[in-house]
Amino acid sequence: MKKVKILHCSDIHFDTPFKELPKEIGTMRRAELRESFSKIINRGIDEKVDLVLLAGDLFDNDTIEKSTLTFIKDQMDKLKKHNIRVFISAGNHDPYNKKSFYNMVNLGKNVHIFKDEIERIEIPELNTVVYGASFKEKYMRESKLKDFTPKEEDKDLVKIMVLHGDLGNNETGEYNPLLFKEIEESKMDYIALGHIHKFSGIKRIGNTYYAYSGCPEGRGFDEEGDKGVILGEVSLGALDLDFIKTNKREYFLKEIDISNCKTKEEVIDKILNTISKESREKNLFKIILKGNIEDSFKIDSDLIENLIRDKFFYCKIVNSTRMKIDIDEMSNEYSIKGIFCSLIKDALESNEEDEEILDIAFRIGMESILDGEVNLNDN
Repeated sequence: MKKVKILHCSDIHFDTPFKELPKEIGTMRRAELRESFSKIINRGIDEKVDLVLLAGDLFDNDTIEKSTLTFIKDQMDKLKKHNIRVFISAGNHDPYNKKSFYNMVNLGKNVHIFKDEIERIEIPELNTVVYGASFKEKYMRESKLKDFTPKEEDKDLVKIMVLHGDLGNNETGEYNPLLFKEIEESKMDYIALGHIHKFSGIKRIGNTYYAYSGCPEGRGFDEEGDKGVILGEVSLGALDLDFIKTNKREYFLKEIDISNCKTKEEVIDKILNTISKESREKNLFKIILKGNIEDSFKIDSDLIENLIRDKFFYCKIVNSTRMKIDIDEMSNEYSIKGIFCSLIKDALESNEEDEEILDIAFRIGMESILDGEVNLNDN
């Protein structure tokens, strides 16, 4: 049985601004996007793939460096030298139209960029047909699979499709709202999807397999975990595909309980002892300080961040601790703090206000009072 070897990649987002990061680290991460993509292309060449499927959002936004276009062309030329064909389904970040970056560079005859209506490209030497469609504008509010039916002559061919879109059960959406039933009715052997930045696993509906490869590099703290591409073989009604990790660094949201800490030095020790030196120096962390602390202990997130900066590739400290307060005891104090606690206590007991809202009001109020506390006995 004829097998087609593919490499499925999506959502590279070249020249991402990385606004959340310091300028020098953002510059480094943009360079690392190129580095990862180059390694992906080299892996495809080493594995002797027949096809590279790029399922959208190669570019991130409305601006791109000229050197990035040159870099992408160089990668496509590398594939061309090994007779590897490339199919691109442009996404919502890089729609294919007259103003598209795709029209600013000649990517080569081995590269096909799908237009906004589904196209069919037959590859006789591979006994394969590849379908696909691109975004023409930022939004695509109707599924490209709506009313799609494969041709009768495709019956004995390996059938592959490349699409960028949002898969689910909802017919309405702004980013090519694909339906599960449309995937099943497509009769494809494999559909390479882009748009979701997390590997979906290799899924199957009816006789059709599909997957989101996810992005090759995380770009923010909403993109935790391993990132990569899909590599392997597709044949009539069967496949053998694997997820290949490609990310150089990972993003981590790390909650650390500092309830027992009484000084910033203890907090720093807790952070450094919780996260290994190897991981700190390689990855990006948003550290969320949790727990109940004494009201006399003020957390200065910026100061702690500055003191541990040289121990991390990148870290951001977020203070989500709560003050350890006995509201019953404090409401008996003769002070502004005591009066405030008494008012909150009465409101809680009367149940006239939402408990969660009162809790937030209590925490914010106490922090404000403690920042500039005045005792009523003071002259």
